[in-house]
Amino acid sequence: MIDLPDWLDAPRGLLLGVLRFLWWLAWDICIETVGWSVGWCVLRTVTLGRSPQDRLGGVDDADSGTAILVEIVGLAVLAMGIWWLAGEWP
Repeated sequence: MIDLPDWLDAPRGLLLGVLRFLWWLAWDICIETVGWSVGWCVLRTVTLGRSPQDRLGGVDDADSGTAILVEIVGLAVLAMGIWWLAGEWP
């Protein structure tokens, strides 16, 4: 005989899968959009407009190495800004 908890496991697993996908998507968008935008602005300012050669919205056109570098710089600048303003590490 099938119990009620057995019937609830399938929808719960499906809902968990959908929620995990949405979490990944939000994280990916946050890293790519925010990290790229902040990192691009910082690097363009520091290098006086020479690097990165891709446009501000060009994270999809950039090669992987450039994208990772710009995103890491952007996220590091954000973390250091929060740390500096708050007085403690985020």
